[in-house]
Amino acid sequence: MLWLLLPVLLLVYLLYRARRPRVRPWAGVWLWQRGRRKRFRPRLDLRLFLLLLAAALMVLALEDPPLGPSPMIFVVDASASMATREGAKTRLDLAKERLLPLLERTPEAVLVRAGEKPEAYGPAPGIALRTQLLALEARDREARLEEAIALGRRLLKAPVLVATDGPPPPGAEGYIGVGSPRENVGIVAVAQGFLALGNSASRTLVAQVEVGGRVEEVRVPARGFARLENLPPTFTARLLNGGALDLDDGAGFGLKRLGVDYPKAPALERLFLLLGAVPGEEVRVRIGVPQGLPDRPTLYLAPSGGNPTPVLLATPHPLLEGVALLGERLPPLAAIQERPFFPLLVYNFLKPYREVRTGLLAPVETLLPTPGPSFLPPSQGGAGRFLALLAALVLLLEALLFRPKPRAQEA
Repeated sequence: MLWLLLPVLLLVYLLYRARRPRVRPWAGVWLWQRGRRKRFRPRLDLRLFLLLLAAALMVLALEDPPLGPSPMIFVVDASASMATREGAKTRLDLAKERLLPLLERTPEAVLVRAGEKPEAYGPAPGIALRTQLLALEARDREARLEEAIALGRRLLKAPVLVATDGPPPPGAEGYIGVGSPRENVGIVAVAQGFLALGNSASRTLVAQVEVGGRVEEVRVPARGFARLENLPPTFTARLLNGGALDLDDGAGFGLKRLGVDYPKAPALERLFLLLGAVPGEEVRVRIGVPQGLPDRPTLYLAPSGGNPTPVLLATPHPLLEGVALLGERLPPLAAIQERPFFPLLVYNFLKPYREVRTGLLAPVETLLPTPGPSFLPPSQGGAGRFLALLAALVLLLEALLFRPKPRAQEA
């Protein structure tokens, strides 16, 4: 509505000049006006000033500006990609520079660090959260922005401003995008004897990977992935030419001795000894029917009795991967403990809990998200009614000061 200000003021001025009484050309008045023009001493036209002021106040009332800074929730992406170098600074440094002035003038604020587990500070005056903002670090595997927004709204009913290097998340009233296209290669996945690489650049890059003292070169396609196979069963890998992000340059894969809580059945004891498991509480094996959701990973085996369950599907359960089961029957433990698929079932159940992966980020972090155009939350009005009241008072003052004088009655 501010674009109306100049046209409205010009219209009021022209209408006022058109309705102003013309000065009669009497000799004395004419000489007096000529003398005024020569001295060039403009006089303040109070009535015109009041009319212009009232018009300006009415236009501003239509705009309904805020009475002052409003409360706000600040959500800051703390995922690893925010540590990408942008010249001498990181993306997180750029976000802090843009958020700090807004935070300091906010009367009440909540600051949420959006990582794998969102953390909130406040509610408090924005200036009191300055230290927490400057202390934020980008190192998490991913940023759960929607969870961070929900956490902030539980603490404060206010608009949400998100600073991230990714696209605007749903539900945010404001968004600050930081970052520019950068070339980066990183390790995105590891498994036994295997690793995968991702490339954020728009061209093919050659990654140099050091594994076990040997350097391998891998061509990684633009905005794509490549693999390196035939590695040792357990290994530590290091990228020698990673690019703009350092946090995805190292990763490793290993196996640990898993602690298993299982019944004292001879078949299970022999099997877990063969698989290298030790007594512990990390996973459990139970003979029986589940009674609710278990509090840890648990493998349930059918109790004794009942009819065996025939397996009619050609595609096996993921835990039975690699075994042809068409036509097989799955009876209780006493009947399956000597069958070939039983060790594989238990092995596949334990496998994900035995594997240890280090240094991995979410693949999208290595590919470096691309920010969109920034926008701030729409300001909450409140001053419009006061400006309209002030405009009415100015018009009332003009009417009182310049009300027409009554004409003298003719004799």
